[in-house]
Amino acid sequence: MLSKTEIRILDLLPSSGLNNSDAPIQCQTRVVPFPTDIEFETLSYVWGTVQDVTNISVDGNDVPITTNLAAVLRRVRLSDKIRTVWVDQLCINQQDEEEKAKQVSLMGRIYSTTSQCLIWLGEIGQDISLSDAQIALDFLHYLSEGRRKQEGTSELSASVDFDSVEALREPMRALYTIGLKNNPWWARMWTLQEAILPPKACVLWGELSIQWEVLVSAAARWVSLPYDPVMYAYNDALYNILSQVRGFVFAKENRQGPLDTAFRWSFRNASNPLDKVYGFIGLFPPGTLPRVRSCDYGLSRATLYAMFTADLIECQKSLHPIALRCLRNLPESTPDIPRWALDMGVSHIQFSMTVDGNDCAWYLMSTYDCYNACGETTIDWSRFRYDQISNTLELTGYMVDSIVVAGPGPRSRIDEPDTSNVSRAGVVRLIQDWYGIAEEFYKSQPRHESTYDTNSFPDSFWKGLVGNIKVDPELFPEGEATSEDIALAKKFVQTGIKNEIYESIFGNIAHRQMIITKTGLLGFGPNHAEVGDQVWILSGGKMPFVLRPSEGQSLSTNELLFIGSSYIDGIMEGEAIELDKPATDIVLR
Repeated sequence: MLSKTEIRILDLLPSSGLNNSDAPIQCQTRVVPFPTDIEFETLSYVWGTVQDVTNISVDGNDVPITTNLAAVLRRVRLSDKIRTVWVDQLCINQQDEEEKAKQVSLMGRIYSTTSQCLIWLGEIGQDISLSDAQIALDFLHYLSEGRRKQEGTSELSASVDFDSVEALREPMRALYTIGLKNNPWWARMWTLQEAILPPKACVLWGELSIQWEVLVSAAARWVSLPYDPVMYAYNDALYNILSQVRGFVFAKENRQGPLDTAFRWSFRNASNPLDKVYGFIGLFPPGTLPRVRSCDYGLSRATLYAMFTADLIECQKSLHPIALRCLRNLPESTPDIPRWALDMGVSHIQFSMTVDGNDCAWYLMSTYDCYNACGETTIDWSRFRYDQISNTLELTGYMVDSIVVAGPGPRSRIDEPDTSNVSRAGVVRLIQDWYGIAEEFYKSQPRHESTYDTNSFPDSFWKGLVGNIKVDPELFPEGEATSEDIALAKKFVQTGIKNEIYESIFGNIAHRQMIITKTGLLGFGPNHAEVGDQVWILSGGKMPFVLRPSEGQSLSTNELLFIGSSYIDGIMEGEAIELDKPATDIVLR
């Protein structure tokens, strides 16, 4: 078994002049100290299924590997000399969980110190000609150079008019096959650090290749181009590659912290669900995520994701990680995960509900910092604790009120067969239902003398409907909602026609339902909120949270089931905090 200061590298023996496709693959392994002065390249590829395997010779023994790895080894093998590479499938003993944990924790450093990463996107499709594939790559070169013909362009595309939509029809079809929607490399969790960390990378597509920096340059120029008929005609093919490349660039330039990275890339897949976390911890300095850094493959998914969430809270010095999506009862949902934990097993592509076709996944990520419900309070780190045995989170907070009206939730308005989508008309009907329920509630109640100086019920309803903010089409906040925005929200409900405020409405509704508290506070809370749940302000939490008293627990333990974040009009700027009242210790499940 390898130690923490060793790695295994693979010497890929030459084909010795034989036909590369026919010559058997032969390799030898070496155990070397790490870091090492020996130059080696790394491979980035999709494993493929364990049922689809072939044997190669490793140190004189027949060793089964996936056929996709065999394909990339043939592709990179040299004819006349050894090529030294590091590849996870052969350089880590996959049967030894202890070695695997040690080596996975080193992978960030391995990919950072490689001379080059070879990214394998697979063979060119049988229905695609080599010339069309080459033209597709040459077009990316053309785009990277500011749409100027450059010397060295392949003869295959020398006569192609890159400004002609018709001339590029087949090349762009070829390019589409290696983008996000069709090529699994872009959806694999491990490819993040494999492409981001190396100082240099080369993308291989069948017998063709293109340098990674060409894609980076093409992506940068692509987003800044004015309207262009060619770009417009083939935007989908370009978007499926270049938007992903831009995401890699953001991560490489450290524009994304661990929380943003986890949320942005959680749609990516991993054969082992634990690698949904382990697959990108190498992107951050040692000590950033201390609980999960050991890469313990003996942990349950629920425990790892909870540990990871606790690490994120401490790293961000914020409760934002628990204010994100709380997805329940999906096919991917992690069994037994505590409700406060970020479920990395669930992809936002398979969201529990969409509104007018949009999952609004980024709404809770981008709007959390718009509020300050905790006022001057901060997280009390002396009382913050994650208990790995019980998978609970201990912190402090202030109970505000109990919920007496909840819902109906948006799922009750799903009106497209065999989908989880609420149509625009369904949204309008839902808002009208909520308003009617609220109106009836306030008519039947004595006038509340609100402690929190809330506005009248209609004002609270319309402000709450948009979260009192206006967001742009990408769900990023533009500022506090104005009276004009509220008027637009009312107009949308009257006409059902999209306008400048509908993103704010849809983003909010995709995650929330109307709630009213015992003292008459009106807001919008998690879709899973129920009558009897409680509204809490957690110390340092910028939004109120809905918590549910645990059944059968004594009051002295203050164990509460986490339900989710909320907007409650009138207490979003610290109005509910009484600084002379000590915070209560609570345990979240």
